[in-house]
Amino acid sequence: MPCLSHSPSESECTPYALRAPDFAPDIAGRCRVILTMHKTGARDRKVTMLSVKIPKPMEHISINKFFDLGRSLNNWGSRAAHEEKLSWRYLEAGSRILDVACGIGNFISVHPNKTVGIDINEESIKHCRTRGYDARLGNALDLPFDDNIFDGVHSAHVMHAFSSQQAIRYLSELIRVVRPQGTIVISNLCDPETIFNYPEVSRPYPPEALFRMLHASTSPKSRVGTEIAGARFHAIHFRRPPLVQFRFVGSEWMWHAATVLNSLQYGCHLRKAWAFEGYTIVLTKN
Repeated sequence: MPCLSHSPSESECTPYALRAPDFAPDIAGRCRVILTMHKTGARDRKVTMLSVKIPKPMEHISINKFFDLGRSLNNWGSRAAHEEKLSWRYLEAGSRILDVACGIGNFISVHPNKTVGIDINEESIKHCRTRGYDARLGNALDLPFDDNIFDGVHSAHVMHAFSSQQAIRYLSELIRVVRPQGTIVISNLCDPETIFNYPEVSRPYPPEALFRMLHASTSPKSRVGTEIAGARFHAIHFRRPPLVQFRFVGSEWMWHAATVLNSLQYGCHLRKAWAFEGYTIVLTKN
């Protein structure tokens, strides 16, 4: 096959194939960038050209491959993965940890031998079990465990699905199953401009809401039926939004593209240090 644009014969081309990115071998492997050199003019000067060879028709690439690439980039710039790593900093010393609303078990996968997962979704539990994890079907508002049996509890991005009274029950259950001086780590989304992009959201719970719940248990004047007893504040970390919040909603494909661009910014630390769209709060049981 001849090289592109004013190209010499195949024998005159010297190929240097670029390394395919690790996250997209199926796509990048179908194209090669070729560095070519050939003679031009009477003085026999060498001119370098950059051209491209496509050994296989690009139309054979499934659109799913591009979505796979997008998912890989989203994972690389995942905010949730960062929060899970942060949560383990506070929970790693414990010998028995509970993950409430465990999903497909990404948090459990870090320390599967000492972590128990629970979720209300049967498919998520089946997936966890195929990975060899201890996962059980259950409700975050009525945890099927005795009091004071875990060294720590983790729960991420579930509180916003509850009404105010359900949220009180949820937090009380997390505190109940942890031993005294144990650790409770909760991650929440709370930005009113973006949180309702998730259809399961009932209402956001900013940090101020949790502080009021904790404060009300020790201040009779603040009690309005939303107090949480038995725990105290330990630490808080904020999820910073991307520097530029891309929002393309002309089609599903454009929505995916905006998601990838926002994740790339997070992975590259291009974030608004003066704002937050979520947080991870750490509580200690009394």
